[in-house]
Order: sequence, then C-alpha cells, then structure tokens
Amino acid sequence: MASGQSNNNSPDPLYDLSLMAVVDCLDCKVTTLKRISKLPELPDNLLIDVYELMSQQADLKDTLLEELSHLDIFRRLVRYTSARGKLLRIVAALMASNKALPRRLSDGYVDRFALPEIGTEESELDEAQPAGAKTVAGTGAAAAAATVTGAETTATTMDVVAIAASCLNHMTPKENHAAAEAEAEALSMDELPDEDVMAIDLGLRLGSFLSEAGWMQESIAVLSCLNERLKRMQAFQDGIITRLDCLQRLLYAESSLCNFKLAQKTYAELMEINSLLTDSVPAPLVAMAYTQISSMYYARNEYNNSHMWSVQAMRHLEASAPTRVAIDVLRQAAKACVVKRDFARANLLICQAVRRAREHFGPNHQKYGDALLDYGFFLLNVDSVFQSVNIYKEALAVRRGIFGNMNFHVAIAHEDLSYAYYVHEYSTGDFSCAQEHVDEAVKIMKTLVPSNHLMLASAKRVKALLLEEIALDKIADGMDEEGLLLQSEELHNFALQLSLEVFGEVNVQTAKHYGNLGRLYQTMNRFEEAERMHQKAIRIKTDLLGPYDYEVGLSIGHLASLYNYQMKKFRQAEDLYLRSIDISLRLFGRTYSGLEYDYLGLCHVYETLHEFEKYLRYAHILENWQQLRGQNITQNKSSYPAIEVDYTIEQVKSKFFSMNVKRVPTPPEPKN
Repeated sequence: MASGQSNNNSPDPLYDLSLMAVVDCLDCKVTTLKRISKLPELPDNLLIDVYELMSQQADLKDTLLEELSHLDIFRRLVRYTSARGKLLRIVAALMASNKALPRRLSDGYVDRFALPEIGTEESELDEAQPAGAKTVAGTGAAAAAATVTGAETTATTMDVVAIAASCLNHMTPKENHAAAEAEAEALSMDELPDEDVMAIDLGLRLGSFLSEAGWMQESIAVLSCLNERLKRMQAFQDGIITRLDCLQRLLYAESSLCNFKLAQKTYAELMEINSLLTDSVPAPLVAMAYTQISSMYYARNEYNNSHMWSVQAMRHLEASAPTRVAIDVLRQAAKACVVKRDFARANLLICQAVRRAREHFGPNHQKYGDALLDYGFFLLNVDSVFQSVNIYKEALAVRRGIFGNMNFHVAIAHEDLSYAYYVHEYSTGDFSCAQEHVDEAVKIMKTLVPSNHLMLASAKRVKALLLEEIALDKIADGMDEEGLLLQSEELHNFALQLSLEVFGEVNVQTAKHYGNLGRLYQTMNRFEEAERMHQKAIRIKTDLLGPYDYEVGLSIGHLASLYNYQMKKFRQAEDLYLRSIDISLRLFGRTYSGLEYDYLGLCHVYETLHEFEKYLRYAHILENWQQLRGQNITQNKSSYPAIEVDYTIEQVKSKFFSMNVKRVPTPPEPKN
C-alpha cells in the first residue's frame, strides 16, 4: 500500500494507520466538505497516497472524481513522476466504476486553453485520404520515404538499411543560421504569459499521461488543442523543440487509435517543421519523432517505410538518451525488423529493450509490459510459439495490474495472447483459452471504440479464425455447424470491408483478410471463391513484400492445400508446395513447424499421382523433420535464443548496423 516513510517493518506502520484514519473521516456530508477541500494543501507524496486509498472505497469515488478533475490538482500529481504508477491505478479504479476522469480532464483542458476559431481552414479532416493512399509529399525526409516505398519491394534487408542511411542527410538537423538567429531573438520561456506556460507544461504532461493510460481519444483532444495554440503563439526560444515534442506525442496517440486521417495531417506538420530544425534539437527527441513516424507506418502495414524510419531513429539514439526513450526506440525498431524478417537484428533489439525495462523500471511497470508484448510478437514470428504464449501471459498480467480490466492496452494484450494460443493449439483443437481471451478483447473494445473501428475489427478477425476451427472440429465429429461458419464469414467480411475503406486494396492487412476468407470458403466447400481469395492474397502480398516473404509462403501453402485436397489440381499443388517449402527454409530453417503441412501435402500429391520415388523422399524428409522438431521441443531450443548480455547503446548500434543476416541454404529441388 502507501509508504511515506522508509521504515515499514511493523505489520501496521504508523504512516498507513494515519492514512486510513484520514480517509475514514471523509464522506460526502456537508460537515466534512471543508476537510476534503483542504486535502490539496498536503504535500504531493501524501496527497497521492490519500487519493489512492480513496480510490479503493466505493463511497468516495465521486468525491475523488471531483477532486482530480481540477486541472491544477492533477497537474501537481502528473508532475510527481515517482508516483506515476499510483496515479495510473487511481484512474483505473475510477474508470472501473464508470467515473470518466480522462474525459473530464481533456474537456477541462480544452475549455481552458483552446483559442477562438479563426476561419474554416480545416475541412481536410473530413476529406483526408485513407491510410493506404499516397503519403503527403514534403521536402527531404518525405521525398526520401517516397523513394523507398517504390523501390524496396525487391530489396534485401541490407539494401533497406543502406537506403535509409543514404537518406540521413535529408533528415539530420543541421546548422540553420537563419532559424538559430530568429530563435535567439525570440522570447524566453520565462517571458511567455503564465497561461501559455501552463498550457504547454500541462498539455504535454496530460496528453502523454492519457495515452499512456490507454485513453487515446482524450489524449488526442489535449495535444491537438496544444498544437493549435503553439502555432499561434508568439515565437519563443525552444518553440520548435516544443512543437516537435507535441507533434510526436500526438502522432503516437493517433496511430495507436488507428486514426490515420489525423495521423497523416500530423505527419505532414512534422515534415513542415523538419526544415526548421537546428543542431540544437536534442537527439533523443529526434529519435522519438522518427520512432513515432515508424510506428504510424507500421500500424498502416507499410513496412518498408516503417523500417526506414526506425533505422533513422536508431541513428539518432545516443547513450545519453533517457532509458524510456531508448526502450521505445529499440522496441519499435525490433518490430519493424520482425515484419521485414530480419530476425537477428530484431532479437538483438527486443532483448535489450526487455532487459532495460526490467532493470530500470521493475517487473510491474508499464514499460516492462510493453516490451514483453513486443517480445512475444517476436517469438511468435520466429516459431517459438510456446515461449510466446508465456511471455504474452506475463505481459497481460502486468497490464491488468496497472490498468485494471476495462482498458485499451489490456484489450490489445488479450487479443495478442488469444492469437498466440490459437497458433499454439492449432494441432490439438483445444481453443478454449484462445476463445476466452478473444471474447474479453471484443467485449472491452465494444465498450471503448465505435462499432466500425479497426481495433474492434482486428479482435473480431481473431474470433472468426477461432470459430472456423471450432466448427471444423465439430463437423469432424459429425455435427452440423454451418451457423458457426456463417458467423465466421460475417466477421471476416466485416474486417475486410473496413480494411478496404481505410487501407485500400493494395495493403498487407487487406491481403490477410482475403486469405482468411479463402480458408473459410475452402471449409464451406465454396472452392472457386476460395481460389479467387487466395490468388488475390498472393498477388497483393508478393507485390508489397516480395516473393520470399513469410506471408507470401503462408498464402501459397493455403492455395496448394485447396488444389491438393479439394480441387484435384495436383501439378499446380506440387509447384506451390515446393515454393512454400523454399520460403520456409529460407526464413526459419529445417525445424519450422509449418513445414509439416507442406511435407504432408506433397506426400499426398505424389501418392495420388503414383510417383512413389518422390513420395518416399518426402516421407523421409518428413520423418527427419519430426525427429529434429522433437529434439528442439525436448531441449527447448530456439533459432534465436534470448541475448542475456547487457550492451551499451553504442554497442547495440554498432552491432545493428554491421550485422550480416545469415540465410539458411535452399535445399536442392527433388529430381524428376
């Protein structure tokens, strides 16, 4: 519980007893209102402990809501960084009782600091292009990003790093004498009106706190209000730095909420002030800005640009960067490497992020939970599924401990864990744990976001996958489960239509939805429709990711299965299986779990075609695979074991930029 003193050895410390005595005297009676009004006179460390104890008592939550809705009081607490965890728990306790403190705070900030409208220049918010549309063009960095988008589909990972490095001159703050002279003549922060100083300090802190707590819409309201105020303020020293800081925080909230129209506008504003940056801009802030741009592109499934911006963020990461910044830069760069199938670099980055988060913040801190979630994502993608499930479970426990149950961040953790369970239990058919967590994710998202929101569609996609597998198992047992399949189809179509509206046809997420529908139609014996869906998925993924990406191999394997077991197109199935095996061996090596389905499929093809020599060869390969796979599971081996060494930031950067990615040799094709 609370601890205002260091000596907590006795079972009932005097400090805790005193706190309880104070809180027990509080109620909503008129006689105690004066006592409540005096609470803000307490020092910050005592005040936060009193409020935390109040948040645990149902009859005091309304009173606490009113107290914390005062911006001056909340500003004191949000500045008291050592009590951040307590403040997050207080907000979670209020929200669990439907006490909407985040909305009260954001509305209070906007009411107090919003400036009067000047004209109607912002109609573009309603007309902004969807996230899959062409990026806003700009000088330097934007032009470089556009170049990479078109050229990178056939580039190797090392090519991408080289391209990103060559763009550095466009993005690095330089000696801008005109901007430096103008800033030197500007007002100092101390000379600004008190209301402006308050708007900046509270806006940055409150906006970040709200997004950190999972209340993205409220965070966007606060930071958008501050951004508009900054644009109309008289020039002041560090004004560009302040605006850059505001925009990068705003971009994080918008991307996290998948509000890509607003995120595109914020990105364009970042590009506009890029030319105004001088070498006085702190490198950690530049690294965070580039990290948030990478995160935006990642959320839009534009992995080439996401990877390029994460490389730029790594370039600007310095040893002096705050630990929180270093962790966020490493996490995002790791995710960008995962989707580019650069697993060696991803392993280096995410292991360092996890170790830093645990050692600096402890095992119950949000940063550690965030790093764990990304580590689970890495493990799932390198076929360490069992370890991934365990890491996701720990991440969910951390997030629930901080945010409670009804929270945006918790919903995401439930969905990620559900999908990991789905992959892990695919061979057993026991999807009860996966279903439990996806149902929880859907329930939370339905409460927090509109019915047509991408985050809700994502959770429904996982639920649709589970319903399909559950229906298959019941059909195999002789039951008629057409209703489950129709429900799955409805969920998949919902997700597909929303993806088309937001991202357009040529997007990885849209291609995934086509592939999911292809598998479902195969189950429903609608083979021609299934074929069309798989072909669409393969075409889009190949165009965007290149011919040897994991996603391409996945869709190729699904189409091979359709041709093999349902449509009897055995020669086409053979070619597709061989392509899928080639991709899997290139990326994951001989013990990859997905190889089993391709080897079994080829054996079926060759047995049906009476090509027994080829059948025996792949039956032997399958047997060797089973032995190797069993050894790995027994010995808990991983292709990418955790890196237990603590490297400095400079060592991490040196390894990151010099690392050579080893490819598994492609096996020879079977002889005819």
